[in-house]
Amino acid sequence: MKLAVLVDNNTNLENCLIPEHGLSFYIEDDDKKIIFDCGTTDAFIKNAYKMGIDLEYVTDIILSHSHDDHIGGFMKLKMLYQKFSNIGIEFRTKNIYAHPKIFETELENNNSTPGEKNIHLEKEEIRKVFNIIDTKKAQAITDKFYLTGEIPVIHEVKKDYTQDEIALIYKSKAGLVIISGCSHSGLENIIEQAKAVTGESKINTIIGGIYLINRSVEEVHELGHYLKEQNIEYIYPCHCTDLESKIILSRYVKIAEVNIGKEFSWE
Repeated sequence: MKLAVLVDNNTNLENCLIPEHGLSFYIEDDDKKIIFDCGTTDAFIKNAYKMGIDLEYVTDIILSHSHDDHIGGFMKLKMLYQKFSNIGIEFRTKNIYAHPKIFETELENNNSTPGEKNIHLEKEEIRKVFNIIDTKKAQAITDKFYLTGEIPVIHEVKKDYTQDEIALIYKSKAGLVIISGCSHSGLENIIEQAKAVTGESKINTIIGGIYLINRSVEEVHELGHYLKEQNIEYIYPCHCTDLESKIILSRYVKIAEVNIGKEFSWE
């Protein structure tokens, strides 16, 4: 499985890609070509073009939750595919995986972080271009890719919980690779759900947002203790993980840097 970072807060000055407050990954394995989140604007589309990634061949789009820094760019992608259709380019119908609440206009915004807002997608409008698969239940996309579904809150989440969050899991030979948008549901809860869904206990890698911006130092240390117990090989914190939290977590687990354009692979 290969993963390329299309959008993140951090960038490498040498690659001239567009950074923004948001997250988007391109993931490829066999015939599956997945976009995981779409950032805030169309930056992920422009970056994909510069990186030589052809979005025409995408098979699946996963929207981790309804905050604008993760699905704000989605409508730009929809417009792109509609333009393909208008000029006669035929392409495989793409699946949209999301929690049902992303399509509900009444989702409360009370727990959103200042500066973030919920975006609600019109289901009937989206159906004109995509095949929508919205369910709260965990599900397998292939024999190696799984979605967590709605994440049970076993470990307490003290701030900014978002009910409509899902995460992606990949079964590699070395253990599970967990791909998270923001971890508003709590990283501990996402990990426990990943284990329950796949029946695997070994976590090899976590990559994505860990959402430690509003967490106290004590809470970050608690998370560090938990992660150390999991014996995780690598953690790649993105997007909503501040520098102080990365420094604290590095005392417990191996933390590696992420920026736009960076590529990763797992067998």
